[in-house]
Amino acid sequence: MKQPALFEAYSALQDRIPWISILENPTPVRQLTNLQKALKTKEAMWVKLDNLTSKAYGGNKVRKLEFLLADALHQDKHMIVTMGGLGTNHGLATTIHGRSQNLHTRIYIEDQPVTPNVLQNLKLMYFYGAELIYTKTKWRTALRFNLIDRLRWKNIYWLPTGGSTPVGVLGYLNAIFELRNQIQAGLLPEPRLIFVAAGSVGTISGIELGLQLTGLNSRVMGIQVTSNPRFNRDRVKTLVRKTLRLLTPTIEVGKFHYEPRFELSNEFLGRGYGYPTKAGSEALNMALEFEQLNLDPTYTAKTLAGVIDYLRKGNEGPILYWHTLNSVNLSDIASQIDFSRLPRPFHRFFKGS
Repeated sequence: MKQPALFEAYSALQDRIPWISILENPTPVRQLTNLQKALKTKEAMWVKLDNLTSKAYGGNKVRKLEFLLADALHQDKHMIVTMGGLGTNHGLATTIHGRSQNLHTRIYIEDQPVTPNVLQNLKLMYFYGAELIYTKTKWRTALRFNLIDRLRWKNIYWLPTGGSTPVGVLGYLNAIFELRNQIQAGLLPEPRLIFVAAGSVGTISGIELGLQLTGLNSRVMGIQVTSNPRFNRDRVKTLVRKTLRLLTPTIEVGKFHYEPRFELSNEFLGRGYGYPTKAGSEALNMALEFEQLNLDPTYTAKTLAGVIDYLRKGNEGPILYWHTLNSVNLSDIASQIDFSRLPRPFHRFFKGS
């Protein structure tokens, strides 16, 4: 079992920070040569393939869960309670990988635009054993999560949207140490700019802190995929500083002074979370045609649309697009699940689909 690159850099953290191995290997990088040609740009485009984090269920959530599930087990918790939209990738990833650690998952489910992928994820969460509770709105979720159930239950690991806590941020802090190793090995040039989807902003927070601790000169651009006002610049800075405090009792970062240098853009959000955009659809089609890379309209298509727009405006590279979508195909399992087995409040989303 290969230890995290973060622990290789700071060996003393192994004794303080719980971790379990889910990521099967450092995820590969490759140049998007065909897409470069299609865009008629001389600037190098690269991709970090975090769709390949796990053969059970991949994507960016796996990196966070290596630390989050370990933290839950370390605290002797038996259930994870989290939240998300109808088709939450975070909820599905937590359910699947939590189950492998004998952790039960309860998910408070909010409305989002209904697509075939959303319906598939709902079925899969049920299939893998999640307890699904329909709360409909973010406000009702927050009320139940923060003011009712957290006061009632004690032996629960409470996990906010997207797993974006300081412990979860460690997953992408570790990812940047992994990326630095790949750069030093000559597998790709140091990027000028890294593009990544920014939802609950845990992923970009880990990248932002990692870039500064590793000494890389790269900057990170988060393409916002939700209009939730809580997931803003201040939230990123807060997560970075709280994550740094997890490290400072052990590692020598006393002279390190954090100066924010990340960027967030809502230019590619469109109508809001889960709604496709014209630019995103173009990016989705181009990625599939020229690179055989599958995107989704909610996160990755909007992110790659940001990359394409950046290069079309004549900006300099090299550019790294961080691909955060799971690529494990579970559609055969989902197709065998009768939606009527799900809790009754969810049935209406399948009728007429």
